[in-house]
Amino acid sequence: MDPSPPDLERRLPAERSAARELLAGAMQRVGLLETPVPAAAERWIETFLDAFPDAPTLRAALEEVGALRAEAVTLPALELERLRNREVLFFLDAVAQYVDDQPELRELPLERDLPAIADEFGIAHTDALAAVRMALTGAAQGPPLALLFPLLGHERIMIRIGAVSSHILHGRGLEPIRFGPGGTPFETIHGVRSPATGEPARES
Repeated sequence: MDPSPPDLERRLPAERSAARELLAGAMQRVGLLETPVPAAAERWIETFLDAFPDAPTLRAALEEVGALRAEAVTLPALELERLRNREVLFFLDAVAQYVDDQPELRELPLERDLPAIADEFGIAHTDALAAVRMALTGAAQGPPLALLFPLLGHERIMIRIGAVSSHILHGRGLEPIRFGPGGTPFETIHGVRSPATGEPARES
């Protein structure tokens, strides 16, 4: 049975154990969590509360939970265009492989590892992090990736990255649009190669 409207508009308590109990109960009532709550799910809820400390109501929290549980996300058209580049797709595929190799996604040194992967394709670190976030969430802002990765889990991360690559390659391919809004020239995220070596340029 779904929570009644008054339940959904209830604010999450500031006290952690009370917030955890309220959210777990609501997730059970909408079919997002089994009973009794497994230990892994308790850790997931703890991570969720760290990632979304400002969720104002139970309704907002459940909407975020639902978005995290979805297998796919919708990217804004222009953001999808920014990813329409061979180096970006190779980079995202490498991130998926990196995730697949990890036995545990909690406390990964992503601030070190993702830029290192980006360097292999000459992609600027800020662009690389933005590409990962957009591929995984369809949004430019959100929780730290270090919290987002364990919330999504191995399978959803790989499915979402694969969906973005498939959408690009089986749509118009790697040919980007020429102009953006207002007729301004449009550029994708792209790797930069060293003119001296032809290899991907590393960001200093």
